[in-house]
Amino acid sequence: TLFSGIGAPEFAAREVFDNTKTIIACEIDKFARQSYLANHEIDETKFYRDVTELDARPYAGKIDILIGGSPCQDFSIAGQRAGENGERGNLIWQFYRVVSEARPSVFVYENVKGFLSTDDGKSYQRFLDALRGLGYHCHAGILNTKDYDIPQNRERLYIVGFLNADEYHAFSYAPKTGCGKLAGYLDRDVDEKYFLSECTVKCFKKEVNAFSGGIKVIGRLDIKGNDILKRVYATDGVAPTIHTAQGGNQEPKILQKPRIRKLTPRECLRLQGFPENFKIVV
Repeated sequence: TLFSGIGAPEFAAREVFDNTKTIIACEIDKFARQSYLANHEIDETKFYRDVTELDARPYAGKIDILIGGSPCQDFSIAGQRAGENGERGNLIWQFYRVVSEARPSVFVYENVKGFLSTDDGKSYQRFLDALRGLGYHCHAGILNTKDYDIPQNRERLYIVGFLNADEYHAFSYAPKTGCGKLAGYLDRDVDEKYFLSECTVKCFKKEVNAFSGGIKVIGRLDIKGNDILKRVYATDGVAPTIHTAQGGNQEPKILQKPRIRKLTPRECLRLQGFPENFKIVV
């Protein structure tokens, strides 16, 4: 895996395949690395820090599936949309380089839906054409977490490439299965530190359920910050997109009667598909 984070692809692979082994992983964030090492087995000499310094040529012919989702901020509609010219957006070409060097049988690339429209779609088309130029037959589609059993509204682009044309033609994205409600992913007993103060709750203003796609916003808090920080969600809908919540007070807030609280790290992990035995070490 590249841009390995805390190892979501590794958990997913163990769900799908009877036997897996991680050949290489690569993650630059020191806290994500700690979480990864606590939850996955890997030869630490093969756990690289900087993708720009990773020479993948020694792994040519040794990788069945290469999975990676380069940083999305430069493609996200919520960001500045610097695209492939941004410091993070340019990392799409590091994924391309590693594919060109390692020549995996299959690759899976993931990014935000906004990648499709950046630079009027030219960045995405250049990237896809370049991957096809390496000899890969590519499927591309938008999948949403809420369509696959987990109540989180998270649209993401997935490009799946095959060197073998027969495997390409035999492949299809999994059929949609629907999902439950956010309430089914919540803990009953939650530490007091996740509940908002009485002063903050007094600023809560109820409103008619807003938003589509299963997300229900039942009110807003009169606090400083972007609108997304003010929203309070109903538990009989689906969660908004879970993100890294860096900067404080950014965890999604829910009304779990009769009080308002933030989602806990464990609840956020569930809404990302992680198993209950995931070790939270940071």
